[in-house]
Amino acid sequence: MSPEAAATLDHSSTPEGVPTLDQLTTSDQQPTELSYGRARASGNHGPPRIRMNIVLFVLTFTSSIYWGFIQYQQFYSEELRSVLTSNPFEAPSALLGGLPFGIAVIAILLAHEMGHYLTCRHYGIEASLPYFLPLPPPNLIPTLLPGTMGAVIRIRGAITSRRALFDIAVAGPIAGWVAALPILAYGLSQSRVVSTIEIETSGLYLTLGEPLLWGPMSRFFGPEIGPAQDLVMHPLAFVGWFALLITAMNLLPVGQLDGGHLLYSLVPQWHRALSFTVLILMFFAGFRFFPGWILFAVIVSVLFIMGGLGKPRPIDDGQKLGATRIVLTLIALAIFVTSFMLIPVTIPPIVFS
Repeated sequence: MSPEAAATLDHSSTPEGVPTLDQLTTSDQQPTELSYGRARASGNHGPPRIRMNIVLFVLTFTSSIYWGFIQYQQFYSEELRSVLTSNPFEAPSALLGGLPFGIAVIAILLAHEMGHYLTCRHYGIEASLPYFLPLPPPNLIPTLLPGTMGAVIRIRGAITSRRALFDIAVAGPIAGWVAALPILAYGLSQSRVVSTIEIETSGLYLTLGEPLLWGPMSRFFGPEIGPAQDLVMHPLAFVGWFALLITAMNLLPVGQLDGGHLLYSLVPQWHRALSFTVLILMFFAGFRFFPGWILFAVIVSVLFIMGGLGKPRPIDDGQKLGATRIVLTLIALAIFVTSFMLIPVTIPPIVFS
């Protein structure tokens, strides 16, 4: 799940004498300019409470290391996808192999969230430190997610302009994508090639989708793949691949995803209509191509409804974004196009003898 998609916008009551921007009205009591969240009150603020942030970080890091521990065994085993043990203390070398996996996962999530957080700080907008979202071990809940559902920040302050909204939204995906590239490159350089027959006879296997960026990255950094051969991804290559997928999903121009924020900052009058259009396309893609899109569309729909089915207007709705942000828009679009996968995973049919 994307950080922005799950970000909580606090519309609770404000300190006495400090109205929220969406409560400001004209003399005829008609709403004027609206904004996210709550206006920041002047005065001293106590130190942020980060105990929960730390606990969730430790749980996520631990879960990601364990996920890497399982992947490490599968990658280096003589029989593909065989796991010697689920007890990390019985295979300390594999546990050490899972450590880089956990570090890579945290690094990408942290880069994404700090992109949002530091941009909020740049604009003087109050925001929480990242909350990481851990998942149970894969032997308890089988999933492709690498030990986590992502991370979120909570934006408590008011986003006061189109430029601020744009900058906060675009900073996360670009930062996370940049952090993912060297991890993907190294993972591809450590990946290995096996015969297609060996993979098909190894039992259950998954075929991962290949975004446009995958081809040049694999040719430049990965091993040469001959006829009747396939690539077995190193665990770190999987982390990089997964980061591309999540970044592209997060840039979809809908609702409260980063792409939805960008859409609103660019063409606010079209935000709601285009968001509904993208949601319909996501459900169609789920029924026609990959069922996972249905679940993602449901999650995005719920967040969209919780957000009021459309963004409230920033204070300076007529502010021009400028040439630099148009260039950043094109960069974000290029990241989306080169990272998107319509069918991220293909599971081969099970043949019963």
